[in-house]
Amino acid sequence: MGIITSVRQARLKPECAERYPTLPARMWTSATCLAELVTASRGAQPAKLGKDRTLCDADFQFRGGFSRWSHQSFAGPRIGEPPFSW
Repeated sequence: MGIITSVRQARLKPECAERYPTLPARMWTSATCLAELVTASRGAQPAKLGKDRTLCDADFQFRGGFSRWSHQSFAGPRIGEPPFSW
């Protein structure tokens, strides 16, 4: 039986590492932490919940966490997302 986590995780895609030189590539990290690092590197305010996301789907992969669009308590891996591995 695997561990279920409510923490949304993200990792920078290796092919996008040049755009984010201060972020680790290929390492699963808290999406919130990565968003804060990206915001700090841009010198901007954090994005509000809505259409403008700090972490771009084209540059980052995501897994786990609660879905803000669903009433379910846990959103599992999304389509094309690798399963959790510890």
